[in-house]
Amino acid sequence: MNARIKSTIRTRRIASSGTEGLRSRQSDARLLACGAFVLFVCIVLSDVASAATAPALGTAGTYGVVSSTFTNSNTSPQTLINGDVCFATGPTTPPLSISGATRTPCPAQVGLDQGAATASANGQPCTFLGAGAITLDSVVIGGNPPGTIPPGCYTSGGAMLITATTNVTLNGAGVYIFRPGGALTTGANSNVLLTSGACASDVFWVPAGAATLGANNALSPTPTFSGNILAAAGITIGHFANLTGRALAFGGTVTTDAVTISVPGCSSVVGNATVNPAPAISVWMMGLLAAFLAIAGFAAFRGLSR
Repeated sequence: MNARIKSTIRTRRIASSGTEGLRSRQSDARLLACGAFVLFVCIVLSDVASAATAPALGTAGTYGVVSSTFTNSNTSPQTLINGDVCFATGPTTPPLSISGATRTPCPAQVGLDQGAATASANGQPCTFLGAGAITLDSVVIGGNPPGTIPPGCYTSGGAMLITATTNVTLNGAGVYIFRPGGALTTGANSNVLLTSGACASDVFWVPAGAATLGANNALSPTPTFSGNILAAAGITIGHFANLTGRALAFGGTVTTDAVTISVPGCSSVVGNATVNPAPAISVWMMGLLAAFLAIAGFAAFRGLSR
């Protein structure tokens, strides 16, 4: 009788131990699954936080040129500005043609609005492209070819450069913000092109240093550079360069040389709405999520099969 009782107790202990082991494995699987769910939520929240929002230009929005000192260095052909212009000192006669109003000096509110737009751009989370100088025509974002950039906010620790005779293509409707930690410099005969619904009104270049656009071989009806440049440190636009955007340097200097500056005529398709950022980070994160879910699924399968 005692042997039978001991055998029963031993059997119950083994069964209890097996049940506890199964419960432990199932608990581990649940923890992994919960971890994967938390990771997914973090990805979603990260995408929302990293979205780009178009800074409102306010009263600065009608201006092709805003500066303290405006220098037009060419003699022929004339510089064309399709928009308003303001400066403290600068030319008002040919070889300069201004389609909009000319105000001397710039209204204080224009400076305040440029400052607010700059602060808005600088306050947004961005995709970090690197600590040093970044050559944009070589940048690879997600599965795009080098120099093809989707909507989003991008920053660097140093200057942003575009190599001479190369193109940077902004591809897709949405907001683009570029925040070099130093200067913005483009080489001669380089281009910033807009495709697939990208609009110059939604492109913002906000360098910590000065902006210099390289010269073009011939005056072209197509833009060689697209977007709004907000650079209080100064803006220089090289010979025959064609800017579809704005040169906003309140308190600084704008220098032109037989150029064409046109306030964008395209209608922003996003206004001040947020859009998804570039896929470079999200693709990496989705890969990590997939691996995490695979581990959780495998652990859960093992736990249930034992």
